[in-house]
Amino acid sequence: MKDGILLGEYILPSGPSHFSNLMPAIDDLFIKVDSVPQELDGVIVALGPGSFTGIRIGLAVVKGLAQCLSIPIIGVPTLLAMASQLPYLKEDICPLVTSRKGEIFTALFRWSSDGHLSRLKQDTCLSIGDLGSIIENKTVFIGNDLPGQGAILEQQLGGKGLLAPANFWNLKASSVGILGLRRLKQGDSDSLSELIPIYLREADIRLPKKVS
Repeated sequence: MKDGILLGEYILPSGPSHFSNLMPAIDDLFIKVDSVPQELDGVIVALGPGSFTGIRIGLAVVKGLAQCLSIPIIGVPTLLAMASQLPYLKEDICPLVTSRKGEIFTALFRWSSDGHLSRLKQDTCLSIGDLGSIIENKTVFIGNDLPGQGAILEQQLGGKGLLAPANFWNLKASSVGILGLRRLKQGDSDSLSELIPIYLREADIRLPKKVS
């Protein structure tokens, strides 16, 4: 991004090769927009919640760039950035990110009359079946799995739930970038050593099974 204008953006498909494509995509993006890392004034990264591996890899790459280039780093909560993709709605906004075992990461936001996105509920992890317990008003939902999440939401929430258009689903890098850019313009940034992921729950790590 330059002067608030998006110069280029990559959307990588999920799958086994997702993370191996990250560095080549970054390199190709610099080529496509006719730029080099040395021209960066700062770097911005989504902090989660979400895939533990994805968050760790993304944060490690961005921290490496910030340290190597001696530029500011800014972390943006994933659910906040996702909610910002639905600007100036009157309804509450509920972003969803798939966790594991039928759970989701979620929160609630609402646009104020002066165009500020306010947080109504803190980030939390709960069963998608319990989502109705935090929904009080007419709410627009946006998430990272329209086929899986959308059908459940329509069945559970009835008239209280509206699904954002399909093309708005899934977090865009530009949405993370514009929120971080606002802080960067104000001279604000995060500590490189203290910036940590937002996980919300313990990692589900199991020891490998013994081979007899």
